[in-house]
Amino acid sequence: MIIFNNNNIRRPSLLQILIGFFVLFAFLYVGFYITKWILYALGFLAPALLVAAAVLNFATIKNFVKYLWGLIRVKPIWGLMLTFLAVIGFPVTCTLLFVRAWSQWRKRRNYVDEVTSDGSEYIDYEVVDEEQTHKRRIDLLERRN
Repeated sequence: MIIFNNNNIRRPSLLQILIGFFVLFAFLYVGFYITKWILYALGFLAPALLVAAAVLNFATIKNFVKYLWGLIRVKPIWGLMLTFLAVIGFPVTCTLLFVRAWSQWRKRRNYVDEVTSDGSEYIDYEVVDEEQTHKRRIDLLERRN
């Protein structure tokens, strides 16, 4: 059992509260600048990432556009909002499409490595002798009786 004794705990002073807020805002300030630099870098890399995604797996981009078009047809307001966000956040959208295309490309490449030359897959199996299996079942049934 854990017992907390709150009687001897002092409340933080005003100076400690101000220092805590200063540290919090310093972390937020630095975090915003780091995020801004990352988004600027992605802004320059976005066209290259989009081309790389198209080269790796064009179906990823095609499926994303189909998804947005289908969403516009079914739920127009939500679809237009998502399309607007995808256009405004073009660097982030391109990065996500590139990561998805790259992962699908790697999965497809690993699948090709696991397939044999005649196109069949290797399957882990064990050859079971039917007679021995039948004998084991009979032995187990005799032991129970």
